[in-house]
Amino acid sequence: MTELTKEAGVLRLGAGGAPRSLLIAGDTDAGYAAPLLSAMTGRRSGCPVLSLGQGELPNWVGAADLVIVAGLDRDRDAQLAVLTDAAARRGAALLGVGRGGSALHERCTWARAPYFAIPSERPDGSALWSILTPILLLAGELRLIDDNLDGTAAALDAMAELCRPDGESFVNPAKLLALQLVSALPVLVSDSPATAVVADRLRSRLAALVGLPAAPAPLPEAVEEASAYLVGGLAPPAGEQDIFSDRVDDATLTLRLLLIRDEPGHGGPAHDQMRELVRRAEYAGVAVTEMTADVADRIGRLAALIALADFTCVYLRLGLSDLKR
Repeated sequence: MTELTKEAGVLRLGAGGAPRSLLIAGDTDAGYAAPLLSAMTGRRSGCPVLSLGQGELPNWVGAADLVIVAGLDRDRDAQLAVLTDAAARRGAALLGVGRGGSALHERCTWARAPYFAIPSERPDGSALWSILTPILLLAGELRLIDDNLDGTAAALDAMAELCRPDGESFVNPAKLLALQLVSALPVLVSDSPATAVVADRLRSRLAALVGLPAAPAPLPEAVEEASAYLVGGLAPPAGEQDIFSDRVDDATLTLRLLLIRDEPGHGGPAHDQMRELVRRAEYAGVAVTEMTADVADRIGRLAALIALADFTCVYLRLGLSDLKR
């Protein structure tokens, strides 16, 4: 993917240094790029990273800004092409990411903007990192992030091996997590802005693939909300508290705290709050599960966590489909 990014001329957009602002527009998968970049740049970056979704280009966007338009949804291709035209007319630096031969590709060609064509064999549901890779590589070229993608492919391969279909559930983290989420209403507690992106990905896939609701609780902002769940109407009654029960065979929804950790050994307020939430959950008899990835490279670690979330939702959908037969 790195070589394809270079061949597409994406990195030449970094020659002039960081833009005044970076705006990312596109469909669902492209929507993860902006919060992921914001989480990785933090407050030290002088270039704000904004998500446009599929909205209109703000009036203030001009030649000092960089606009990335990315998407694979053919039904929305024309809408993204219109947004690309608007960015080109205003003289903004422009990058397109999507299918080869699409209307978006055509508009970027007319605007003489670099375009990263995602290989046609990639299905929409598995092309997340095909979209994110050129964007993250460009962010590195612009010095918006210090992280590199050297370990990302290895981390994704390792997680795919762990989550392979023929792996038993006790050694397959995705199958194990899927079993724990059967008949569960998960509260997705994330300990950093980066793991909040993972939580949002898991929430979205649970809804789209499984039809299962999930409540996000990013720390430190949502600590009071997460605590309130533990004593609310879905918490187990005092006489039925059993922190060791997975309640797989229970037909009713039961509360489960799902902790999504960035760096388990790292301290800080969010980690202190997470420990306190675990203590309260144990007292309330609410089951607790952790999502972690033993990967040193940060982008690789986040990629592994997102892959684990995706595999889990697929196994959960398959398992629930079997139960309905």
